[in-house]
Amino acid sequence: MRENREEGSRGRARRAKDRRARRAGVGTPKNSLRRSRKGREAGPRVVPIAGRRSTRSNRNTGYRKFEGDPVGNKTPIGYGRLRVVAAVFVVIGLLLGARAVHIGLVDDERYGAFASEVGIEQLASPGVPRGSILSADGRELAKTLEAARIVATPYLIEDPASTAKLLADVLGPAVGLTEKEILASLSATSPTGEPAGYSEVAADVPPEAARKIEEKVAELGVGGVETEPDTVRVYPEGALASQLTGHQGDFGEAFGGVESGQDQRLASGEDVNLTIDTAVQQELEDALEATVEKHEAKSAIGLMMRVEDGSIVALANSPGFDNNEFGEASPEAQRNRVLTDPYEPGSTFKAFTVASALEAGAVSTRSTFVVPDSIAVADRIIHDSRPHETKVMEPADVIRESSNVGAIQIAQALGGQRLHDAILRFGFGEPTGVDLWGEDPGIVPAYEDWSGSSIGNIPIGQGLTVTPLQLVAGYAALANGGQRVTPHVVERGAPAPKGPRVISEETSDIVGTMLQGVVEDGSGHLAQIPGYTVAGKTGTSQKVDPETGAYTTEYVSSFVGFAPATDPEFVMLIAVDEPQTTYWGELAAAPYFQDVMSFALGYYNVPPDDPASQSGETG
Repeated sequence: MRENREEGSRGRARRAKDRRARRAGVGTPKNSLRRSRKGREAGPRVVPIAGRRSTRSNRNTGYRKFEGDPVGNKTPIGYGRLRVVAAVFVVIGLLLGARAVHIGLVDDERYGAFASEVGIEQLASPGVPRGSILSADGRELAKTLEAARIVATPYLIEDPASTAKLLADVLGPAVGLTEKEILASLSATSPTGEPAGYSEVAADVPPEAARKIEEKVAELGVGGVETEPDTVRVYPEGALASQLTGHQGDFGEAFGGVESGQDQRLASGEDVNLTIDTAVQQELEDALEATVEKHEAKSAIGLMMRVEDGSIVALANSPGFDNNEFGEASPEAQRNRVLTDPYEPGSTFKAFTVASALEAGAVSTRSTFVVPDSIAVADRIIHDSRPHETKVMEPADVIRESSNVGAIQIAQALGGQRLHDAILRFGFGEPTGVDLWGEDPGIVPAYEDWSGSSIGNIPIGQGLTVTPLQLVAGYAALANGGQRVTPHVVERGAPAPKGPRVISEETSDIVGTMLQGVVEDGSGHLAQIPGYTVAGKTGTSQKVDPETGAYTTEYVSSFVGFAPATDPEFVMLIAVDEPQTTYWGELAAAPYFQDVMSFALGYYNVPPDDPASQSGETG
């Protein structure tokens, strides 16, 4: 919050939104007054200390008489040596000064590189404009524009009224200030009631308007009004990717997103290039807005990532906000919930349970389980989502039908300790390492803290929390042959090394085929894309009341998947928070996954891998 301006001043600063909106051509920002500059405090005083008198008599006083000195002037012993020492210090000072100039002018780049290597942060050079944030397709998500501030010294202004009229002719059209508002700034007073020594008349003034004011002031000889150079941070794409981009405040502070995560680079004037594509980003944001509106949901999030290297193509939160009006957005809207808000993933987590059991050899693709529609685990009875007669299921059936009971039986065959360890290997319970600010690690209970019922709820995505980002990164490992990736939004100069292997390529292929069956014949059928194979999993997770720890009647409905299933390019999650018309992920999320993934595959010219479905020969 800005500090109070000078007392007696009638001009007040409008919100930061007015300044940002003005750069976009809307809004009518008003005048603001800057707090008066305080005079410098007096420097340190030299206080003489009285010399101590010697209590002894007839002692050598420490002085000697120079030969040839007829009056016996006394000079301190060692005076000649003192001059030599002083001369040495002067020479050393000159040498050090010359070396400092050499370092600053010649070796700046070399020493800067050394500082980076040893972890020393370099401060931004004064006067260097903040770097821009650029999307993968070259759009500026954030940039800094030259601007000016008009400042006044009220006690030097002889005729505030006529000066206000003069300034209003320029500042009115340029920044929307009225003559009355300008006069209030020019007439600002100090706490004693005298004309103030400093007052800010206008900020974020376009350079051409500032030049006109300078010319008028010089032409008419008006005193007490000056222009000062300034900059303004603007977000040309407005609400697009606002949580991901982050925001820079009026006083240079960075809030979230890339602005915060890459603050040092941006502050040094370096542009930051992202992996985000604005076309796909816009498609994703439109889809989230559509499902929130149709299903009367509280909010929704979406994330698309490349399966091979973790580069994020689109990341969105709905509702969003215009980054030029950051101060108007609620704290919840400003938060990038894709990485800050962990939740119980529900049935989307079953793929990791099955993959872990297959990898450990606890089950095979031909293992069979007798699956009723409920199972007792410790003191709890866990049901399948829909009642059914007892049936025999293989792991593929468990995934396709999203059977809670079947998933628990597979987990019991694996064992709690091995399941716990496999969950950690997939990266749950720790940050992914994404290059964005504010990531939450989620919660995976330590195995020694498991209760008797944990083997019943953790395999089906309850009793632990993950962030949407962690879930998508985990599915990337399922899709890409079994290796973890580090999600990132900042473009890298060279490909990142492969992450640790968590499952074999064979297990990855098997689980991918099972997830493909969910879309072809199971609950994910609304995610089908003509011409392409799609693999994925629906999820309907019950929300927990943070106060009581009990499950509520509200849900997070989701769909996560990848395409083409036979040679995956992209993995994506759509999650809808508290939809009111339905809680099934197959209705609230899968159709919107289909919209965005279909667009991305065509946009990036990914070759179809299922021509038969494109011609309508399969469902």
